[in-house]
Order: sequence, then structure tokens, then C-alpha cells
Amino acid sequence: MFIKLFKSFYFKPMVLLMALAMLTMSFTMPNGTVLLKAGTVIPMELISTITSKNARSGQMVDFRVMSDVKVDGKTVIAAGSIAQGQIVRAKKSGLLGSEGELEISVKTIEAVDGTIVYLSSNNVSDEGSNKVALSIVLTFCCLFGFLIKGGQAEIPAGTQVQGMVASNTEINV
Repeated sequence: MFIKLFKSFYFKPMVLLMALAMLTMSFTMPNGTVLLKAGTVIPMELISTITSKNARSGQMVDFRVMSDVKVDGKTVIAAGSIAQGQIVRAKKSGLLGSEGELEISVKTIEAVDGTIVYLSSNNVSDEGSNKVALSIVLTFCCLFGFLIKGGQAEIPAGTQVQGMVASNTEINV
């Protein structure tokens, strides 16, 4: 029976297909999946300084992860990974001494396997100096007080934020 199979017309193409299938198979064994739980804290810092003078609502900003995030001793988010945040409120300082306002929220980060992890956090915010009272007093004195602008809001690079994982997420490690 083996001799008949060996001399068969279909034997060589079948061996060739089997060899090709073996060469293209992945020989890596999965290490497993871990669960990154909702509420896991991820320490981050703002990469660049953001000011209300040039910021726009909806603009994306970057945060850097400060230390590895591990689950069961396995790194799921590496230190130095870039997280995405979004400016949710931006107001330039205005005439009559009104202050600038700025608020940023952390949104997402990419895990080591490429999975997008959604985050929630306390928003980072700042308000510039309010000079409305000074502006009103000077307007009564010399009529040009309305030209005084309030201070710009600024969130400096290196500002630390504690992002939290919004929902349970499976990560392949």
C-alpha cells in the first residue's frame, strides 16, 4: 500500500504542499493572555507645555508613561509608551482682564500587543490670572483699562497625571 501511494501521481504535489505549509506556520507558542483590570492606575506625564494662547478644543496631546504597568509579573504597558489625551476646554485670555482657561483629558494608550486601552482620569486644568477688577478700575480712571488682557492658562511639560483603565481589557503577552 505504501509503495502504491509513493508511486502515485498525487504524492509529490501533496508532499510539496505539506512542506510549504510547515514552512509558513508560526512556530511561536502563545505565552497567554492577561486581564488588565478596570481601575488600574497608569502614571503619566505631559510631554510638552500647553498654553491657552495656542491650544484648541479637540486638539490631541501626548503623555508619556512613567513606569511599566505589569499584570501577573508581565509588562502590559511599557514605560515610555505614548498615551493620547485631548484638550476638552480651551479659552484664550480676553479683553477686560478675563483669564485664559485650559483643560486636558487622557483618552487612550496602546498596550504591548497593540491593543488600544481606553483610559479615564481626573482632568488636568489651569486658569490664567483674572484681571477684571483692575481693568474696570482703570477704565473709569483713564478709559483704556478695557485693553488689559487676563493671564494665559499654561500646563507645563512634566505635569503628572494618574490615568486609570476604563474597562477590563485582555492583553496578549
